[in-house]
Amino acid sequence: MLVAFAACRGQTPEDFFRRGGADFRGTAPETRLYWKPHIERSHRRILEAADFAAGRTAATVLGAGVAAEIPLAELARRFDRLVLVDLDGPSLLESLQQVPLALRPKVELRVTDVTSFAGALMQRMDEEIEASSTQEEALHRLQKLFENLKLGLPAPLPPSDLVISSLLLSEIPRFPFAYASRLVRARFNADLRSWSGYNQAFEKLVSLSIEDHIRLLAALRREGGTIYFSDTLARGPLWSNVTAEARAAFEAALLPGFQSLGLARSPAGLGAAIESLCEAERPFDTEIAAFERLLAACRQSAGNAFEPLLPVAEIQRRAKERGLSLIGAPESWWWLAYPCEIAKGPGAFYVTSWILSRAP
Repeated sequence: MLVAFAACRGQTPEDFFRRGGADFRGTAPETRLYWKPHIERSHRRILEAADFAAGRTAATVLGAGVAAEIPLAELARRFDRLVLVDLDGPSLLESLQQVPLALRPKVELRVTDVTSFAGALMQRMDEEIEASSTQEEALHRLQKLFENLKLGLPAPLPPSDLVISSLLLSEIPRFPFAYASRLVRARFNADLRSWSGYNQAFEKLVSLSIEDHIRLLAALRREGGTIYFSDTLARGPLWSNVTAEARAAFEAALLPGFQSLGLARSPAGLGAAIESLCEAERPFDTEIAAFERLLAACRQSAGNAFEPLLPVAEIQRRAKERGLSLIGAPESWWWLAYPCEIAKGPGAFYVTSWILSRAP
């Protein structure tokens, strides 16, 4: 096993990612068991992508973390080299425990930024906020920083026959904003969301992250290789996004589906049935079926109870620009959040996966 630590200009961003990894590593065993359907679906799809790869020289997992949904042992058997990449070194060391001792010499752990800009951006945020004497000055400096934000050079990673990006892209823009929020709150006791440029800056960061990530996936794919890409495209229900009138229409559309599952017999019991989701009170398949009904009712009532996390059309456009095409059909499933971390209501994440290769 080889562990490679990339040079970093500062320790603070890396410490931030390690704290996030520590929170995940501390997840209770019963919570991880609740993710079992998501993990099984992910394993199957990743190995399906591996079957399409022409070579067996190397596989790379971007943003691996503890790799809960990655079949590391099977990948280590199939490929001569398995590269796990993340900024959180302790989580990578935990992920290594999935690999049998005899196969661990094949595994390379790389503690490095998978983006061309996030680490540098977070370092600049630190510098600009530290140099500010007032909240207004800090927000003005952030505004200028985002106006001039550009991509850097792609992460220096080896070409691979299989490149895996699982539940990573939607997290990339969130981390710099969460980091900036902590800095602003610590220095000025202020909420970053009060910044008038917040939404515009976040939208730019999302678009830049998509361009950067798709560019990296295409660059790492060896000739004849494949890409497994999956992410959470929506989460919810998030009732703070829904008016009382829209929620009433949503629940009317939902009731027949919940009745068919035996979760609610009347409109009076519907709210309690929804609130009790993601509390490990029912079997996985019942909970997943409930969220299928929730999404269908949302679409039927034209509500916005499910918060979109990534613009799919832009991802598809960027992939096409890089000459990547879909192998087979995309697959979608629910990742149940338990205990629920979505504010003001139970929730789950809607995952979609694609297998990509070079367009003919």
